[in-house]
Amino acid sequence: MTEVAGSGISPAAVTNGVAVQAPTPVPGRIAARIDRLPLTPVQWELAILTQIAWGLIIVDTDGIAGRLYPFVWAPANVLTVVQYAVIQALEVGLGVLIGAFVMGQLSDRYGRRPAIMAAAFLAGIFVWPFAFVTNFWALVVLSILSTLGVGAIVATHAVYISEIVPPPVRNRVLLGSQSVTAVITVISGLLAFWLIPSHWQWYVYLMAISQLFILLPLLVWRLPESPRWLEAHGRQADAEKAIEVLENRCQRYTREPLPEPDSAPRPVVKAGRGAWRELFTSGLYRQRTLILLAAWFLGYAGIVYGAPSFAAVYMADHGMTAQFVFALITVSGVIRFGAFWANAQLGERVERRKVIFALSVLFSVSYIVIFLVPTAPAMAVFYTLGSIGGGLWLFNMYNYTAVSFPTRMRSMAFSWTDGLGHLGAWGGITLTGVLFLMGPNHLGWILFMVIPGALVPSLLVLIWGINQRQAILEQVST
Repeated sequence: MTEVAGSGISPAAVTNGVAVQAPTPVPGRIAARIDRLPLTPVQWELAILTQIAWGLIIVDTDGIAGRLYPFVWAPANVLTVVQYAVIQALEVGLGVLIGAFVMGQLSDRYGRRPAIMAAAFLAGIFVWPFAFVTNFWALVVLSILSTLGVGAIVATHAVYISEIVPPPVRNRVLLGSQSVTAVITVISGLLAFWLIPSHWQWYVYLMAISQLFILLPLLVWRLPESPRWLEAHGRQADAEKAIEVLENRCQRYTREPLPEPDSAPRPVVKAGRGAWRELFTSGLYRQRTLILLAAWFLGYAGIVYGAPSFAAVYMADHGMTAQFVFALITVSGVIRFGAFWANAQLGERVERRKVIFALSVLFSVSYIVIFLVPTAPAMAVFYTLGSIGGGLWLFNMYNYTAVSFPTRMRSMAFSWTDGLGHLGAWGGITLTGVLFLMGPNHLGWILFMVIPGALVPSLLVLIWGINQRQAILEQVST
């Protein structure tokens, strides 16, 4: 009996007319077959599609109040600044927390593919009422419901990509594909530039259409299940079919036999109902969980949401028009696209935790300059640099978190760290609404973002984080 090349499984053979049963598959063999695949457009397509999902859901839904308040609701006296802070905090805090927590559990239990598709549906179905609802309490409810899909994609996008990409090119593909989110920011910024405030309702409707009638059908058509997830859940036959599809598609590009999987051990522990408890009972995972939870909690309050939630309000307070703000968001998105690719070129040469700290410094310096020199030219330059620091910080943290935990609990780990960390966005942005009114030139807001909101969480990861360069996923996360 001969082994199928690259499979690690001997097929049933016929000896003297008697069928011989194939031996039990080797644990981790599916993961090894993924890791030996050469980088082709196959992995790029899946990674880019996943990031298109993140971009359309996050950019179009997450914090939509931040685009409508300064130029639609505030001039019409629909909301006070404190009411806006409450709505924004509920959007980026409670709604995302519930979505990430629930869908993170479902992603680990039922699969990455259905969770990502559910994210697109939830985001689209609840965002369109923002086009006509202006009552504060109705907006409170919508602010929670509209970001359930945001939480779902947060808990799955980096998880999915990390599971289908081999270690030597993991960072390159992650950050390279994530540059697509900057392109979506540019498109969204251009639409906002043209439609807000004169035709702002059309802006909201277009956001919903893009999620329900473009993104969702694409995901149903082109996104397969993660073979790693299938293997970790004991669905060996389905995992074999899924990996064979990937191998065949890759071979269409390489036009040569695939290399044999290497013999490095890839410990695969099958998922169980109580896997999430290991995040706190295991000495190995407890420290990672608590450090990441603290980092996400503080980061969401500051560098991730605290800055963009009030940046447009800050610029409007200094006389900047809606066209200036949205044009700046658009241009900074173009530049951030290049920054993603520059970061991707680092590949696996620099530890991600060091990159995370450097990005927090870039963000902090940029916002200090905006505070000291609140002029249009300074804002144009340093808002852009700050958005590079903040945007890349977020995605490097996503990628760092995804690689820190094993497949059986990877999405659940996102729920308990990134997801629960959205409590920081909820409480932090509510607090930021008050701090924004404190001190000369909104000094309370600036100090909160820079120190506890950017530098402290980055130092936590820098000092107590783990090394991940070129590490086999099952080894670094086990």
